[in-house]
Amino acid sequence: MARYTFFSFSYVDVSNFRVNVVRNSWRYHNDNASFYDASIWEEGYTKNSAKLKRMIDDALFGTSVTAVLIGSDTAERRWVRYEIVKSFEQGKGIVGVHINRIMCKKRTICKKGVNPLDKLGIQVSADGAYITFYEVINGKWQVYNDLGSIPNRMSNSIFFEQNRKHKDFGKFYRFSELFNTHCWKNDDGHWNYPTWVENAAIEVGR
Repeated sequence: MARYTFFSFSYVDVSNFRVNVVRNSWRYHNDNASFYDASIWEEGYTKNSAKLKRMIDDALFGTSVTAVLIGSDTAERRWVRYEIVKSFEQGKGIVGVHINRIMCKKRTICKKGVNPLDKLGIQVSADGAYITFYEVINGKWQVYNDLGSIPNRMSNSIFFEQNRKHKDFGKFYRFSELFNTHCWKNDDGHWNYPTWVENAAIEVGR
């Protein structure tokens, strides 16, 4: 089935066309294996923080999966991190896709970037009531300030579902331990991307 997908990316990778390759890949598939695009474009990033958060929140509404398109500097982008954390809060499927080996307009590839899912973490409180988010700043884990702690509703994602058994209360997890990441080039994203999206949605019950 077709999925409404939110794409999270650095705009450096729009200008070098790597993001566009992924976002246009639906053309290679029939309607039953396609996806609908719910991205935010660059003009949104000129607004103040509160307005931008509302824009991201609105764009995520109605989507099933957030695809994090990982270039050389994506992990350092504040709003990519917010899009990932907010996607978790809303119970979206999340999948990372390294795009550095996609040829840019100059027919070159770029350095593989750090996976932003490695630099974000979550911890359920010892009593199971709340989830707190963390991010890596200057090499150290710190509480994530762009979104506060949220109730552990236990119904909005597969992670909440697992916590019904209380086995993960008090434990810390990187996002990369909870969600999959692929390489567009090495893992044949042109043909496999719809499957990655579908699997990400199924994993969180979408």
